[in-house]
Amino acid sequence: MLKRVISSIGLAIAIQTAGMSQEAPMTPLRPDQVAFLALYKELVETNTTLSAGSCTLAAQRMAAHLKAAGYADKDVTLFSTSDHPKEGGLVAILPGTSNTAKPMLLLGHLDVVEAKREDWTRDPFTLIEENGYFYGRGTADMKALDATWVDAMAGFKQSGYRPKHTIKLALTCGEESNAFNGAEWLAKNRPELISAAFALNEGGSGRTDGHGKILYQSIQVGEKASQDYRLETVNAGGHSSIPIRDNAISYPELLCSMLH
Repeated sequence: MLKRVISSIGLAIAIQTAGMSQEAPMTPLRPDQVAFLALYKELVETNTTLSAGSCTLAAQRMAAHLKAAGYADKDVTLFSTSDHPKEGGLVAILPGTSNTAKPMLLLGHLDVVEAKREDWTRDPFTLIEENGYFYGRGTADMKALDATWVDAMAGFKQSGYRPKHTIKLALTCGEESNAFNGAEWLAKNRPELISAAFALNEGGSGRTDGHGKILYQSIQVGEKASQDYRLETVNAGGHSSIPIRDNAISYPELLCSMLH
């Protein structure tokens, strides 16, 4: 079972890093990899933009895969709100064998950035493979990892694997927009579904040799953020043709350069 999970992760890394090097095409895929690629294709081809897509539909389709693998209805929770019916998500839980070990959380977002057909050479919501590259909105950010989570959870259930720690999977909407933050909603309204000792999320990367060997994997330790500042400076005044040393005009420029 662990071999299958590593294989899925390796294939996902290959998908995400396909544009990073001119590697030889991968060898023919095994049946389990073919199944993973079909799952990945279904997810990419489910439009989850804010304007015209539905995270709720994507969540329902992933829930169907999990239930087909053997998950009971009580272990798969689909959620949405009446004011954001298309921005729902899902939480799936695989109970662990320990009553004391805290759960781990697999967290991913289903939504993608807007994609206008006229801006794309290919249909952004059709997964297309050309010369070893995958094209389509969400191929890397982050439906490759979403598909990996679902494939791993399904594989665990099908194999009868019982982890020591309970494993939780949460696929949410709202990472690419501010309309409805599914992860925040879960934390405020259903914290018991996602409470965990730690979470695995997007942000890292990796690379394979194209033949199944992982060359490296990295983790992300920080995230960019924005901050607004309002600066007001004053000085004694004078004529602009002969600026004084303590010049109010120069101070904001100096501060901005320091911030950058």
